[in-house]
Amino acid sequence: MRKPFVAALLVWASLALASPAQDLFDQASFYLQFYYNGPSTTNLKELTAKYQANLDSACASQKDTCPYDQAVKVIEGMVAELNDGHTYYQTPEELGTFQQQRQGSAPSKVLRIGLTHTAIQGSHDRLVVDVVEGGPADQAGFQYGDRITAVNGKPLNSLSSDDEAVKFLTDQVQTGKPVTISIVRGPQRQRLELTLTGREINLSRVPSLKMRPDGVAVLKIPDFLADGKVGAKVHELVKQAQTEGAKAMILDLRGNGGGSALEALISMAAFVDDPYVAFTDRYNTERTEISIKNGQGSIRNKDGTELQRFSIPGYTQWKGPLVVLVDQRSASGAEYLASAIQLAKRGVIVGEPTVGIGNTTTRTFNLINGGGINIAYNRAYLANGQSYPAQVRPDIQVSADLNLLANNGRDVQMEKALEALGFKAASGELQPVWGLASGLPQPLLRAGAA
Repeated sequence: MRKPFVAALLVWASLALASPAQDLFDQASFYLQFYYNGPSTTNLKELTAKYQANLDSACASQKDTCPYDQAVKVIEGMVAELNDGHTYYQTPEELGTFQQQRQGSAPSKVLRIGLTHTAIQGSHDRLVVDVVEGGPADQAGFQYGDRITAVNGKPLNSLSSDDEAVKFLTDQVQTGKPVTISIVRGPQRQRLELTLTGREINLSRVPSLKMRPDGVAVLKIPDFLADGKVGAKVHELVKQAQTEGAKAMILDLRGNGGGSALEALISMAAFVDDPYVAFTDRYNTERTEISIKNGQGSIRNKDGTELQRFSIPGYTQWKGPLVVLVDQRSASGAEYLASAIQLAKRGVIVGEPTVGIGNTTTRTFNLINGGGINIAYNRAYLANGQSYPAQVRPDIQVSADLNLLANNGRDVQMEKALEALGFKAASGELQPVWGLASGLPQPLLRAGAA
């Protein structure tokens, strides 16, 4: 009767002598081995044994005092080997920001203008690839594809490197004074100067709507992170597009890395009938079903017991021509939404094949260092019992060309989306045409003439 007790003491003693790094690795590897339910077929025991050896080597000179940081590097390498976008490590800072974004309030804490920009080959100019809705840049009129050439009159090409260009722009924003940014825009290479002032902004994203002069509404959903704020906003903006007489819609999911599955499903209800998803864990002990019909939603457990009932505020459904833009960064909830539209034949998917995690969800497990390990936890199923597609493969495939965007102002993916709606490129501009090219999916053919 005493042996089990002695064994327990020995186990406790070995754990007590473990280093902080070993404790952190043990916790992360346990969660991974026990809960992982993603697509990787890697032997998890062999994987953790391999990285345990890496940790032993990294901590050889520190033994019982080896710090958390050594384990973090090993954990990051371990989960990266799975090549699963739903399984990854988050630092305490990243986890804190993520939680704030889920709540819809993630203050930048420093002065920002709300632009994401990237390098341009052969130049120190910067290419705008994202504009935060409601931020200073958005309010000043910046657009995706704008080429930043100068800041406060100083040409970026006069600086020694891309890093210097980024630093100069950042430093000017941090002064808190008005900043004048020179840009080149569009195929016509229009030169503009936009003035704005940096301020603390909310990094939590919400959908936005732009109405084009040709009557096409462009609805962009940056992500599905903000609980209770994304899906309802989608319905609000769809109604706005209808009220303003939109003839067609482009749903832009490029760069959308996902977020809340519920928000994605509520958004789905604005485009398809009776959205549904069922989630099951690795051991099939948990099952959660979410369904929506005519704006009324229900969440049920494995036994069919209703856990929650909800209504979509301002429920509206888009019935006109629809094109969905996706790219190689569209993931998770964005893949759920695009897949549902594609399967229901409600719209045409244009762009690049998506990340390929559209049939699982991730769950965050808190770690003793304040960080978290996110693990592919649930599989997602359609109402017919089949799995959601892992990846969305566009009906019309076209790769992004950032060099063409930077040098000629042409967003080839957007052009292709507009062509699918009945526009053609001519002399650097898109012109309406009568009718649509043959071979396009039937929903667009029915609404083709302008």
